[in-house]
Amino acid sequence: MSTADLAIYAVIVIIAIFEIYMIIYLIEHLVCINVLHQVPFVATGKHAKKLLVQEIKKHYPNTKNICEIGSGYGSLARFLGKKTGANVVALENMPFSAFISKTADLIQNKSKTIKCDAFDYLTKTKQKFDIGIAYLSPNDSFRLLKYKNKIKTLITLDFAISGVKPTRTIDVGHGYTFYNHKPYPHKIFIYEFK
Repeated sequence: MSTADLAIYAVIVIIAIFEIYMIIYLIEHLVCINVLHQVPFVATGKHAKKLLVQEIKKHYPNTKNICEIGSGYGSLARFLGKKTGANVVALENMPFSAFISKTADLIQNKSKTIKCDAFDYLTKTKQKFDIGIAYLSPNDSFRLLKYKNKIKTLITLDFAISGVKPTRTIDVGHGYTFYNHKPYPHKIFIYEFK
């Protein structure tokens, strides 16, 4: 087999792997929206990640434990673990996303991904978190209020908790998340529980 043949073969294999990844991603995305009625995972932008770290360092410098609820591929959880030094638990219920996040955890060792239903986990765990960060739909974010005894400060991304006034709101500055055909500007909502 010539070098050119090997190069063509390698390109075909890479394309096949990418296509398989895209099919799995699409299936998970559709299940997320149509079956679970959740917001499909969206990577947290670099600017929003930096704002979150600034917020934590400024207002919560003694943060030891963070729980990211709905962590997707876990990039935010690993970023927060690296930049804040906190222990970060990333909760994700979608199998493919959790697999990718767990694999990346092995390499970077900045967070621990658990494939689970976040609400079941929070109900059963005895662990308490200084900060909980959630990228969930408005209805699911509201469900987090029952865990105020386990999460001191809750931060929601893009979706405010209906009927609850945030302690602070940070405008990320650009972009929207579309959910149920409605645009939600990128914002960070902080809720402090006493």
